Amino acid sequence: MRVTAIGCVVLLGIFSVAFAADLPSSFDLRNYNGQNYVTSVKDQQGGTCWTHGAFAAMEGNMLMTGAWTAAGESGEPNLAEYHLDWWNGFNEHNNDDLNPPTGQGLVVHEGGDYRVTAAYLARGEGAVRDIDAQSFDYPPDRYDSTYHYYYARHIEWYTAGENLERIDLLKQKVMEHGVMGTCMCVSSSFWWGYNHYQPPSSSYDPNHAIAIVGWDDNKTTQAPQPGAWLCKNSWGSGWGYDGYFWISYYDKHATQEPEMGAISFIDVEPMQYDRVYYHDYHGWRDTRTDVSEAFNAFTATGGELLEAVSFYTATDSVDYTVRIYGTFDNGQLSDQRAVMTGFMEFTGFHTVDLDTPVKFDGGDDFYVYVELSDGGHPFDRTSEVPVLLGADYRVEVVSASEPGQSYYYSGGQWNDLYEDNPTANFCMKGLTEVYVKMDANVRYGWVPLDVDFDGWAKNPVSSWTWDFGDGDSAYTEDCSHQFTERGLYDITLEANMVTDTFSMTSLDFIAALADTLKPTTAFGDPGQQVEVVVSGLNTCPADYLLIPVEYPGDLNVTFNNFNTEGCRTEYFADQDFLHWDAFFDRCAIRLKISDDGSQDPLPPGEGPIIKLIFTISSSAQPGQSATVQLDGYTASQDYLPRCEGPMAEYTFAATSSTISLGCCVGMTGNVDGDPEEAVNIQDMTYLVAYQFASGQAPPCIDEADVNVDGEVNISDLTYLVAYLFNNGAPPVTCP
Repeated sequence: MRVTAIGCVVLLGIFSVAFAADLPSSFDLRNYNGQNYVTSVKDQQGGTCWTHGAFAAMEGNMLMTGAWTAAGESGEPNLAEYHLDWWNGFNEHNNDDLNPPTGQGLVVHEGGDYRVTAAYLARGEGAVRDIDAQSFDYPPDRYDSTYHYYYARHIEWYTAGENLERIDLLKQKVMEHGVMGTCMCVSSSFWWGYNHYQPPSSSYDPNHAIAIVGWDDNKTTQAPQPGAWLCKNSWGSGWGYDGYFWISYYDKHATQEPEMGAISFIDVEPMQYDRVYYHDYHGWRDTRTDVSEAFNAFTATGGELLEAVSFYTATDSVDYTVRIYGTFDNGQLSDQRAVMTGFMEFTGFHTVDLDTPVKFDGGDDFYVYVELSDGGHPFDRTSEVPVLLGADYRVEVVSASEPGQSYYYSGGQWNDLYEDNPTANFCMKGLTEVYVKMDANVRYGWVPLDVDFDGWAKNPVSSWTWDFGDGDSAYTEDCSHQFTERGLYDITLEANMVTDTFSMTSLDFIAALADTLKPTTAFGDPGQQVEVVVSGLNTCPADYLLIPVEYPGDLNVTFNNFNTEGCRTEYFADQDFLHWDAFFDRCAIRLKISDDGSQDPLPPGEGPIIKLIFTISSSAQPGQSATVQLDGYTASQDYLPRCEGPMAEYTFAATSSTISLGCCVGMTGNVDGDPEEAVNIQDMTYLVAYQFASGQAPPCIDEADVNVDGEVNISDLTYLVAYLFNNGAPPVTCP
C-alpha cells in the first residue's frame, strides 16, 4: 500500500472543536497521577526518527502496564532502535525475500515507517533491549540466545479526522495505552519557537517521526485556533523544551497521515512464543478488498503447541473468525482443531490467543484460517516504500512467495494467491510454544560423517527415540551417529513426557556429501573444435556453482567459451567468467541463479552442468594430449570448485580428463567412454548390447577393438570377458 499524505482541508477561521467534558483540557504522561510514563529523551543518529518514535511508544506502554519491571528488568524500558534499523528487512543490508538476502531497498539509517516496524515486530525479529544490540556504526548480531525480546500484541492505527472529530479517541488512547507515535514535516517555515504548525495548504510530505505524550487544548501556536499536542522528539534533551515541543492539533500531518498519523503499541510484553510461522515477511503492503476468507498453510518444524494467531484488519469495526485446520485436500479444509470469534474495534495488527492450544508434531501440516467481516484481507507483495516517511521518492522492496502458501475463497472455491501475484502472501501468522526440538554440531560434511545430536524438551521426559533416516536409532537425550552413505537425511526425535508425547521431524536435516565434478574425455583432429561435458553430483540444492578449469599439456588447445545448453543449469540467469588467463591455460566460470529469488535452486541430482569448448591446434602431433583439471588453482585469489546453496556451502571433489588426437586413450576396452578410463563389466555390457541387441555405438569405436585387429567382433568380446573374469591378458595398447 502506497503512503499518501491526506491534507486537512478546513476553513479554520469559521471552524471550532468542542472537546469532551470528561477529558482533561491538558494532560502530560510525565505526570499522570504522580507517575512518569515517558522514557528518557534520545538523541538519534542518521535518519532513524521512525525507530525512535515507535520505541518511545512501546517503552511508554510498558511503563504504564508495568511489563518491563514484571519481566525482571532494571531501570526504565530501553529498546534498541538500531537493531530495528538494521534488521527490519526492507533495506540494502538485509531482505530475507531476496537470495542472497542483501541487495536492494531502503538505505540503512535513511528512513522507514511504522508499517516497517510492525512487520519487524510481528515476525518476532524484535524488539530487543538497548543493552542487547544497540549499534549504529555496524550491524549488531541479528539473533542471540541472550537477547530479551519484546512483542506488541496489538498495533492500532488512527487518525484524528479531517475535522478533528476523533481527537477525543486519540486522547483516550494516550491515557489508556501511553505514548503514541505520529509524524510531521520539519521545515523552518513551520516553526514558531518550539511550536510547530504546517498549514493544510502546504504540499510538503512528512519527513520526521515523533511521539505524543500529552496535550493542551488552550495552547497557542501559529495556527488560527488554539490546541496542541505535547511531543517527545529524538534530538537530545538539549533541544526544545528539554527535548519536547508542541505541535498544533491542526497540523497537516500530525495525527492525520493514514499510516504515520497516530499509532498505539498496545500490550507490549516479553515475547512468550518460541516460534512465529509466517509467509508475509514484509507485513501489510496492500489489501485484497474483495476477499473476506483466507488461510495460510504451514508445516510444523517441531513438537509444539499453537497458542495464538495474529492478523491485520484494514478498517475499523471488524468481526473476525479464526479457525485452525489440520487438512487441506482436494480443495477443501477439514479436521478443524480450534475456532475463535471476536471483534476488533480499530485498524491494525492484532494477536488472538486460542482458548485451547493445538498440538502439532514436527512435520505436521496446519492451516490458519481468518474470516474478516469488513475491509478485506491485508497482504504482503513487492511494493514501493517511501525513502523517508511520506516522501514522494520511493524504492522497490522485493517480496517473495511460493505456490501453496496463501489461499482466498472466491467463486465457490479456494484460490492460490500466488497465481494472482507470485510475490504475495496474506498476513496471517501462527505463534507456537515449542515442547521438543533438536540440534546437531554439524549439519553437513563428507562421508563418513560423524554427527553429535542434542535433544531438548520443555517438560521432564521418560524416554527418547531418535530416528536417523538411514535405518538406525538411538534412545538417549544426546547421542552420536555416523552417516556412511551420501544423501539427505530426515531426522526424527520423539520425547515421551508425563502429560503427552511430542515429536519433531526435520526434513533434510543432515547432508552427507560425496559430491563431484567430472569432465568427459574429448578426442579430435588437428584444427578441430571439441567439447568437454562436465557432470556435477550435488547432494544439496545449489544456487551458485564455481567451475575452475585448467588445461595444461603438450597438446596445444585453445579455450573458446562455454555454454549450458541441454544442461541442468541451463536456466541459471548469471553465467560468466570470474577469471580468464589464456597465457596460463586457465579460467574460472560462475553459474548463478537470479538475484531476485524468482528462480529455484538446482535440485539435488547428477548430470551435465556445463559444456567447455576447446579448439585443438592445427599443428598437433599424434601422442600429444592436454589435461582438463577442475580441482582449482590460485591466481589473485583461490578459485576452487564450489557449490553454494540454502543448505550448505562446500568444495566439490573433482576428477580430470584428457583432450587428445584420435579417440583411443592408453589401453583399449573403455567401450562406454568412462571419463576415468576404467575398464569394467559396464564395458562388457555395452559391447554385448552393441553387437547383439542393436545398442548404441561406442563413443570411440577404436576402444571397442580390444584386440586391435582392425575389426569389432565377437573376438573382442571374448578377449574382454577373459580379461575381466579369467585372468586373461589386459587390453592392448591403443595404436
